[in-house]
This record gives sequence, structure tokens and C-alpha cells, in this order.
Amino acid sequence: MADHIKIAIVDDEDIQVDTMTSLVKEAAAGLSLSVSLIDFSSGEAFLFALEDHPDLDMVFLDIEMNQTDGLEVAKTIRQTDKDLTIVFATAFAEYAVQGYDVQALDYLLKPIELDKVKRVLRRHLDRQPAVIEKVTLESQGEIVKLALDDILYVEVNRRECEIHTLNGPVTVSRTLKELSEELSDDFIQTHRSYLVNVSHMNRLLKTDIELSNGVVVPVSRRLVKQVQERFVTHNKGAVFYDD
Repeated sequence: MADHIKIAIVDDEDIQVDTMTSLVKEAAAGLSLSVSLIDFSSGEAFLFALEDHPDLDMVFLDIEMNQTDGLEVAKTIRQTDKDLTIVFATAFAEYAVQGYDVQALDYLLKPIELDKVKRVLRRHLDRQPAVIEKVTLESQGEIVKLALDDILYVEVNRRECEIHTLNGPVTVSRTLKELSEELSDDFIQTHRSYLVNVSHMNRLLKTDIELSNGVVVPVSRRLVKQVQERFVTHNKGAVFYDD
């Protein structure tokens, strides 16, 4: 269970921001939870600043805001981030049904009660799996967060790198060396143009590796011994070689 979470409060009424800030701090203290809070006075301001806060865990969104309302903000969030916990704050119960469309964790009916905020914080913590390591990158003008376990391999493509994930490829303007420094030790270079997740190595072939999705990537002569050793270590000796 996480002992610190970063929370955004988005509301175009100052008094509501102050009230929610106080409630969250008091609820967190009651749960012995450390929180850091940032607030925004409009949905537009929040969306503009979102890419500067890749470590954000939760957002409390007022639904009835001028210009871009909370529901539209939530839809925009979900286009690039499936994991951010969204909690709606509203004076109208009928909005709760629409929250399902953006996988909102909950909705709080104004005036908001302390116990309801505690409930939301508990639900957020309870649904968090064991820590999932992620990397935050810019891809074609958008900020994306990728779970390291979902990355199969990285392939150099001219001046860019294509990150092949379980959910499809993501192209980034980074060198292979730069990516290797941002990813975990589970990633090993098998070739001058390839970086592979050891967890997804299925079989060692003579000059290639077969990955968990059936894709085969090359292994250079210079790196073959290192790759073999890492594969053996990762699999604790249960290794099978194929011609």
C-alpha cells in the first residue's frame, strides 16, 4: 500500500478548492497517509499542466465548471492515461452514471463529508496493485506512461526508437542509449538496434531470441554471451536452447 499520493483538486470556485483541500488533508491524516496537493481553477488550466505532473495519482474534479466541465476533462485524461484515479465532485446525483464512461472511482455529492473523502482515499489505496514501474515519455507530441512489464522490446528506427508493447508500438525521439538509462535493469541490449525485456524472452536460438509474443529479434555475436548469461540468471537455470 502506498504511503504517499499526489492529488490534484480542480474547481472554479475558490471556496470549494479550500474546502476540498481541508477535507483531503484531514482524511489523509486520519489514515496516516502522506499527500501532496496541487489545485487548478479551471479544467483548461489542469489539462494544460497535466503533462508536467506525470506522478499524479488522483484528481478530484468538479463537474459543473465554466467552459470545459469535469466530464470533458475526464474524457481528455482517458485518451492518454488509463490509470489516473478520477473522483467527481458534484451537486447533482444524476451525473454519477456518466462517471462510468471514464472509469471514475467515485463521485462525491456536495456538500462533501469527511467520511466520504476517507472512503475514496481508502478505495484508491485498496485498488493499487503491487508497485508497477512505469516510464513517462513524449511520443508524437503527447505524454505517455508505459508500464515496464508491458514493454517487449525497443527497436531503432532511423533517428527514432519504436517501443513495442503488449498494446502496440510507441514511437519516441530518443536514442537506444537514452532509453536504456531510463528503463530498468530487466532490459538488455541484444544488438546495436535492439533493447529487449528479459522477462519477455521465451527461447534462445542460435543468433536470435524468440519473445513471449512470438516475435524473433536478433542477437549480435558481440553480445550473445552476455545475453545468454542474463537469460539463464533470469530463469534460474531452467533454460532450453533451440537450433
